Amino acid sequence: MSNYIFGFDNWKKFYLQNKQENKKKTWIFFQTSDDKEVYLKEYNEWLTIQDYIDKKSLKIISVGLRHKTNKIVVDTSIADAVYLVRSVKGEFGAVTRQCFTIGKINGNKVEKTMWLTPELIEESSYTDHIDACFPEAVVYNDKEKRKAKSI
Repeated sequence: MSNYIFGFDNWKKFYLQNKQENKKKTWIFFQTSDDKEVYLKEYNEWLTIQDYIDKKSLKIISVGLRHKTNKIVVDTSIADAVYLVRSVKGEFGAVTRQCFTIGKINGNKVEKTMWLTPELIEESSYTDHIDACFPEAVVYNDKEKRKAKSI
């Protein structure tokens, strides 16, 4: 298992240990069906979540982003799968912005919302097809549906 941080109190302790560095971060967190809140130190840890969910037979019931005291939470309790990807948004003559896109997957439909960081401002929301997602960024709540997608 990775170096996940379990629970808000443990996250807060970790955050305060190196506050200068940690206050610059946008944190990913999620709530599992066994009522645990899990914080990730780095985006790459999201790519290990499927194994964690499968080994513990859990579901992700919500996923969120936190920057300092600002946070957003997305309810994923009835989603087949959860999608989370990091990206950048650029425009000619403008500053390039870091973003996270969170998606709820049901069937082949993905409801995506892009969040600008660090402010956690909603940039856009749209519905996409699952084929437009990076497969490694999808975490399935149901092992059977994940197996069906890989056939």
